[in-house]
Amino acid sequence: MDSFSFIDLTSINARLKLCGEDKVDLLDRLSTNDISTLKEHGQGMSTVLTTNKGRIIDLIKVYFLEDSLLLISDIKSISKVSEWIEFYTIMEDVTQINVSDDTFQIRIFSDDLYNIFPEHQESKMDDFFVQDLCGAKITIASNKMNQKQCFDVIGEKSDKKNIIEFLANFGTQIESSQFENLRISLGYPKFGNELTEDFNPLEALLIDHISFNKGCYIGQEVVARLNTYDKVQRQLVQISSNHPIGIGEIEFEGKTVGIITSAMQNNGIAYVNKKILNETTQVKYGSLDVEIHPI
Repeated sequence: MDSFSFIDLTSINARLKLCGEDKVDLLDRLSTNDISTLKEHGQGMSTVLTTNKGRIIDLIKVYFLEDSLLLISDIKSISKVSEWIEFYTIMEDVTQINVSDDTFQIRIFSDDLYNIFPEHQESKMDDFFVQDLCGAKITIASNKMNQKQCFDVIGEKSDKKNIIEFLANFGTQIESSQFENLRISLGYPKFGNELTEDFNPLEALLIDHISFNKGCYIGQEVVARLNTYDKVQRQLVQISSNHPIGIGEIEFEGKTVGIITSAMQNNGIAYVNKKILNETTQVKYGSLDVEIHPI
């Protein structure tokens, strides 16, 4: 991939605004991270919405705007995310506005983005700044996919064409298949594959998006107990083979020890039993030898 490249995530992710006096408090009670620390325009963080059993609904990004919270989720999870928030909105002053159809999102991969925006070199991870570009007011947020730094550009959909043309002066627009290959090569989880109600945030290696010092949230007791007593049974890993692999069970000595949740060509992402990681790095997918790599 080029040193500067970008992907149009407009139809891959969804964008939902939460408005009202109780928006921060409500989301704080529904997700793993300490949303209450978001107090100023320009701040952001990732958090996990969890069920009462501590299972994953989705990993979402939250940005503190002047008049609302902007939530970024997978397009396939937005209905569940919205319904979950609505279910727990009882007396709270919270209103949802789905702005997915009116906005765009582009992800930039570059080590030198600040050559374009030098005045924002001090931006912290997850925080964002607003910039006038090509006659449009856009939001640029610092982000990362595991260890790979990236930047998300968000704005009004009517401005997307001009922004893409501007970015094309610096690098290449990649296709969704290339983005999926990159995601798998980074071991980065995705809704519907690694991020489902079959798994919990600790298994998915999302501990950086969990606060163990905040107040109660849905699923907190389960997540806290798993962490405190080291009861996490599975772990997200990367896998590779000398042959093409697919989604399905993986075995060791004839016993099922995990499941491949994402695959493209010879590489994939899987959940495996943690005990196996102490015994071997070689497992089987059907008749194929598969190598386990930590994320």
